Amino acid sequence: MPNWELKHCCKHEQIVFLATLGVCAVVILALWRTVLLLPFKLVTVFIHEASHAIACKLTCGHVEGIQVHANEGGTTQTRGGVYWFILPAGCIFL
Repeated sequence: MPNWELKHCCKHEQIVFLATLGVCAVVILALWRTVLLLPFKLVTVFIHEASHAIACKLTCGHVEGIQVHANEGGTTQTRGGVYWFILPAGCIFL
């Protein structure tokens, strides 16, 4: 029969880390649709699009341009390169 007691499960640092992670998650969820997080979201979109551009350059392609839109979307225009490497690069490098 498993022992479900949690008396000695975590050290102080682990408890502090988990509590901090929980508080951050609640704050982010509470502020998700506010203007306060918009700059962070746009930076994330830029990093995602830059990942596509880096993958294009690594495969000897040419980056025509990168656009980050206010609606939290973005595009990267490329020419050449290896598309099967460029397309998933936004998820892989981010």
